[in-house]
Amino acid sequence: MKQIEVVAAIIRKGDKIFATQLGYGEWKDWWEVPGGKVETGETPEEALVREIREELSAGINVDDFLCTVEHDYPAFHLKMHCYLCSLV
Repeated sequence: MKQIEVVAAIIRKGDKIFATQLGYGEWKDWWEVPGGKVETGETPEEALVREIREELSAGINVDDFLCTVEHDYPAFHLKMHCYLCSLV
């Protein structure tokens, strides 16, 4: 089975958590926390800052590692490293 490893930004503001709605593909209209793949030479924290800047035109601080979540989808196995973040 294909393995995908990503990082995710759990962006908090007060008692709210930011989520994005997918606009295309098989999972269109589903909700997710923003993030993406780590590029060669990047740390997970650098990847999160880059992905959020590219996807959302926003700046974040990566505050703390939260957990790693793994899930088997029909076509792939996902390993997602989650970090608590705050908006800059």
